[in-house]
Amino acid sequence: MKLQQLEYVIAIAQEGSITAAAKKLYQAQPNISIALKELESEIGTQIFWRTPNGMVLTPEGEDFLVRAKEIVESMHSLESDYSHRADDTISLRIEANISTYMAAALGVWVNSLDPSDKLNIHLIEIPSNKVIDDVSSGRSDIGIIRIPSSQLGVYAEQLKSRKLSCRTVTEFTMKLLMRKDHPLAKYDDVPIEELKKYIQILHGDDEMNLFGKNSVNPEFDEDAPQRTLHVYDRGSKMALMDILKDAYMWVSPMPNTAFAPESAVVVKNCSYANIKMRDLVICKKANETNRLIKEFLEFLNVFIDRAFEQHMYDKRPE
Repeated sequence: MKLQQLEYVIAIAQEGSITAAAKKLYQAQPNISIALKELESEIGTQIFWRTPNGMVLTPEGEDFLVRAKEIVESMHSLESDYSHRADDTISLRIEANISTYMAAALGVWVNSLDPSDKLNIHLIEIPSNKVIDDVSSGRSDIGIIRIPSSQLGVYAEQLKSRKLSCRTVTEFTMKLLMRKDHPLAKYDDVPIEELKKYIQILHGDDEMNLFGKNSVNPEFDEDAPQRTLHVYDRGSKMALMDILKDAYMWVSPMPNTAFAPESAVVVKNCSYANIKMRDLVICKKANETNRLIKEFLEFLNVFIDRAFEQHMYDKRPE
């Protein structure tokens, strides 16, 4: 029995199919199918029923899943605890759901470290549900998830049930990112009706889109004709912003450090965006005392406080 096989079982149970599990884990579907058959043969137990509607846990499979989760979470937690100590390397894995300011915060933090420090730091942008899964399993040290503020109670309960701590990083309404010479950059408050004339750049993965009725305005008409470009890579999005004079993106507020001094882009207000969004930082409760994680979270809090002093956000949440 291998740890990877247990991770496959967990993903299949969560996603409801081998195809979806393969997509989530960035694995080839046949590899997961073979691994599952080998595991079921090895333990002499059928874990899933194969049905027309997907993979369903058998009663024995439900018991197996509980124990598999305990083992996987313990292993990832063990790896996380000791990877920070290996070879005196500063090792940290951060996952975030479309949070540009996290890149700025991480960059400022790294600049504050001793130039002789060995670094092994990962900043990964993925959907919120996978951020929660990876932090819960110990695969990642810190997660940043973005939610509508109205759903805070629901998420807080979910995170508590998975033994994750959370606190609000910031609360805000969405802003508009565009070139400084964009026709709408002249406005202090961009009129929503004017946006329809221009090209919107959206994230290409539907799971990661925070837009429309969920994050801008409850009355947003998502079926209205739009000129849109769907782009997966953040670097490509910024490259397009540099080329397309008439393009724009909905973004969270950003500090000046998010852009190079010579940057040709600007963040503008749009009062049509009236849904309060909230970014939460999450980590395993057992890791709250980890020196490196605690140090970075304390730095992040200072970074955000300074950003508020610069009026980066609508308000500092309680």
